[in-house]
Amino acid sequence: MKKNLKAILVMFLFTFSLLSCNKDLGNYTYSELSEIQLTGVDSIYQAFNQKEFVIKPVIKFSDGAPFHVADYTFEWFTINPSSAVLNADKKKFLGNQLDLDTTITLPPGEYDLYFRIQNKKTNYRYQNISKLNVTSELSNGWLVLNDIDGKVRLDMLNYNVSQQKYIPYTDILSTFSDAKLEGKPKLVYYLYNRDPFTSKYSNRIYVGTDQTTLSFNNEIQTWTNYRNLRFEVNHPTSATYHAEVIRSQYSALAYILDSDGVLMGENITQNFLYGPTLNRVSGGSRLNISKYIAEFYGAGTAYAVVFDQNNKRFLVHSGTNYSLLQPSSSQPEIFTPDQVGMDLLYMERALTATNQFYALLKNSSTSQIKLLRFVHSSSTFTPLAFDVVSNTHQIDQATSYVVDPVYGSLIYTVGSYVYQYDPFGKKYTMLLDLGNRKISVLKYQKLLKNKTDPRYVDFSKKLMICSYDPSQPNTSGKMEFYEISLGGAAKLTESYTGFGKIADVSYRE
Repeated sequence: MKKNLKAILVMFLFTFSLLSCNKDLGNYTYSELSEIQLTGVDSIYQAFNQKEFVIKPVIKFSDGAPFHVADYTFEWFTINPSSAVLNADKKKFLGNQLDLDTTITLPPGEYDLYFRIQNKKTNYRYQNISKLNVTSELSNGWLVLNDIDGKVRLDMLNYNVSQQKYIPYTDILSTFSDAKLEGKPKLVYYLYNRDPFTSKYSNRIYVGTDQTTLSFNNEIQTWTNYRNLRFEVNHPTSATYHAEVIRSQYSALAYILDSDGVLMGENITQNFLYGPTLNRVSGGSRLNISKYIAEFYGAGTAYAVVFDQNNKRFLVHSGTNYSLLQPSSSQPEIFTPDQVGMDLLYMERALTATNQFYALLKNSSTSQIKLLRFVHSSSTFTPLAFDVVSNTHQIDQATSYVVDPVYGSLIYTVGSYVYQYDPFGKKYTMLLDLGNRKISVLKYQKLLKNKTDPRYVDFSKKLMICSYDPSQPNTSGKMEFYEISLGGAAKLTESYTGFGKIADVSYRE
């Protein structure tokens, strides 16, 4: 009996051995049981967004057997470790060939780069993981809109973190985009909002002329994802429709005054979209409002003060209202918002410590000039001052105005001169005389996303003056920054050249 069992067992093992050998013959080599030797693939990579990225691996087996590419499938992909959900944001397919040759379209950040090899017949798999750090050639920095013979040229001073300095790029739309803009340059404006079609937050940049405004989704710091502003507006528009003024309070809150004279607001979170006419009172027709829109900077609820030019009165937009409100005054004996009786020269929500509104007004009959400063509570204005301003330095003839966020002085330009008016000491100071140069931009940059970074805070307190030589407007443009004191000389701290006539400037945060 034992002999029979032993014989059966021997025959079973022999048969199994034959079957196993027959199954293995000619199907694959045993090289896969040896170690794959992968070269040509680094452990860490640096890549630029929107730039070509190439890796050429070399694969061998440790036993010297040849590696046949046709016997294998390949997969390259990245995993975003900061994304909790496995979706298109977490896993990004890059290629399915042995060599990786692709254009990186990932947002700047750190990724795990996977390279997988699999035998088509045996499903044997090998995997390599590298680190991939993606950056953008263009990231944050000054966007400078130039007027070159009446045409658009968008330049950028891109801030290089490692070198701690700005690197100039000329005509970035020609280099990094296929976008074309017809017409005379008008505005460039960065804001941080939510896309009306996806509700996703995006770093958005508007670039506009007197014929077109393009809306660039710059979330991943590229210039290829853009659309015409017309597609963001929910009312009929003409072929030359464009934005005249764009103002963002903070985050998703913004206002646009368009080429049709319509004031629109956007707050995607509350489904408040560009389109309806806000510059009207309830039941009334569209009002002719000033281009100076004083948005309640930094507030989490939409609020803006506008000026009705025909009826010479202040009006307020608040929240998601589709019309304007008539504000009242806490001290009507000093000031009544609905009976101003003067023309508006300038208005701004100043970035001073008290965050007050400034409005410079002129009586067309008497030529008297007054400066109104006030704060608000809902639709009630509380005047801080409504003072007569002596017109000894042509303040009513200024081409640009801005309020100093540190001292609260009113700074303005007349020709090549830059003046400062101190509303507290009621004193004028000439800050600069630029000689034969013309001033095209005067501003303090408002921070709309990153308000605490020391570098950002530093430049937001410096006065920007852009100027050019009229005899060489296409090549003589300068953008300069000054430290301003109260009643003292302006101190030049930074100067950048290589521009044309600068039409507008914004900072991509």
